[in-house]
Amino acid sequence: MAQSNATQTFTCALTGLSPLTDPVVTPSGYVCSRKLLLTKLSENGGVDPFDSAGTRRLDESALVELNNSAGSHGAAAPPRPPKATSLPSLLGMLQNEFDAVLLELYDTRKALEETRRELSSALYQNDAAVRVVARVVQERDVARGRLEEFLSGDAAAVAAAAPAAAAAEPQKRGREEEGAVEEAADVPSKKAKKDDEVDDLTTIPSDDLAAMNKTWKVLSKSRKSIAKLKRSEEESAKNEALLAELSDGKKEKKVNLGKSSAKAGVLCMTLLKKNVGGSDTDYIVTGGHDKTAIVYNATSGQIAATLSGAGGDVTSVHGMIFEESMLVVTGSVDGFVRVYSVPLSGDDESLLVGSAELGKGTPVNVVVHPSSASGEARILAASSEGSIELFKCDSGSMKLMTRLESKEEGTKFSSGCMHPDGFIYIAGTSDGSLIIWDLKTQAVAGTLKGHDGNQINCITISENGYHVATSASDSMHIWDLRKLKLMTSFAPSADDVGTVTSLAFDPTATYLAYAGEKSTKICVAKDWERVVCTLTPSKVGGKKGKKKNEGSGGVVWGGQGLGAQEGGKVWLATGCDGERPVRFWGVE
Repeated sequence: MAQSNATQTFTCALTGLSPLTDPVVTPSGYVCSRKLLLTKLSENGGVDPFDSAGTRRLDESALVELNNSAGSHGAAAPPRPPKATSLPSLLGMLQNEFDAVLLELYDTRKALEETRRELSSALYQNDAAVRVVARVVQERDVARGRLEEFLSGDAAAVAAAAPAAAAAEPQKRGREEEGAVEEAADVPSKKAKKDDEVDDLTTIPSDDLAAMNKTWKVLSKSRKSIAKLKRSEEESAKNEALLAELSDGKKEKKVNLGKSSAKAGVLCMTLLKKNVGGSDTDYIVTGGHDKTAIVYNATSGQIAATLSGAGGDVTSVHGMIFEESMLVVTGSVDGFVRVYSVPLSGDDESLLVGSAELGKGTPVNVVVHPSSASGEARILAASSEGSIELFKCDSGSMKLMTRLESKEEGTKFSSGCMHPDGFIYIAGTSDGSLIIWDLKTQAVAGTLKGHDGNQINCITISENGYHVATSASDSMHIWDLRKLKLMTSFAPSADDVGTVTSLAFDPTATYLAYAGEKSTKICVAKDWERVVCTLTPSKVGGKKGKKKNEGSGGVVWGGQGLGAQEGGKVWLATGCDGERPVRFWGVE
């Protein structure tokens, strides 16, 4: 019989590749490549990969080697696998390999970026912890030194007073007996004082309420001066001409803040102003999808700080400027309120001084109370679940002091705003209502219903404290806070302005700016539908039809303000979700 030079072709049960140069068969009857099968066994700990239960053991000694050469003249050239017999199949295989490499590269880069963020957050927290520990150690050493001085001085005083004490002992006994009776009478009052120290989250602590009341007295006087402000027709015409100049396209400036790799959108914005020697420095603080808050010096045109650490979109920002530093508070969708200290000198780095998680829900508005100081800040946060929480941040810690909750079940807050006096907080709800909280009594002072049950996206209060402007998807409402009633309502054109995402009164409470996706308009207070200026962006970014967060964005007034000295400037800054830059109007 003639010998055949044919070669038996085997296909690997693991990879599907054929032919095999080192075929073996397993006890379960599967043909595989010895090299690949041994590699697989080393990875899964010696478990048979073809056992669906994953319990059968398999080692190299149980493998049966197959001889795929049938002749004595050597093995013939192995045939190509069926998938590699045509050019289209080869191209398909190469394309699959290329796609697999790209996907692996993408996953690797994603894991690297996540590791970098975790490392940055860990280093930041470690640095903050080291600073706090150093400060605590320093305070401990100072306290020890004072205690030693006190003990040494007290011992000397006791030694000097010993003879006199022995002579006065009879009189002292009589006084002690009388004092024991008085002390027994004072015991109930001391116990009551200890009971008052127990935390009660339904009321504001007395010392904090006293500080807020002191600030209210000062701010109410300044508010009354704004309320008495009267403008002549000549001054009003001059101010309106100044505002009309803002619509000049040459005075539009775009500044990109935040990470370019993140989703485009300015979700919130606030203005902080510092006056030194009659010279103003304006800072813009913005939050967006990149999980950071950006502090931008609008006067110098430089980014002053980038505040990271949030676990999601930063949806609310506020702050206050002190003599040497700036306090910035942020609220993000991860449910946390964070407080940062930003040095104004620029020599030191910004520091996260405190953070706290809301009891439930996410913050829809955060604000630094006007009674705050550089070493003791009071933070109010409105929760989406219908509560207002008051935190106190001092010495690197943040403690919940008070939680005010709506008595109506199912109340959802969608926006909020603090009254210029600091004793009234207004929260907007998802059903179109305004809940007015009196912080002095920690009770609801009134409820206003409107907007046909639509969610209130943003709220602003005039500096004189009289008017409240609110916006929803259907219209804008102007409320009289003194009479607790609706003054007027109007709906900006959807083709001209779009959905109103932010509102802001000017510092003189004379004009109201409302910004939408397509333009920003400035109207006159008490003549609300008379528009004196329309700011239309030169080019609007973002994709058409892309869903954006309602009420996300910001508009702020900057500059010396209307009615300033000759040569003074006024400008506006706007931003909205879906668009990356912050637009400055009136800044050349």
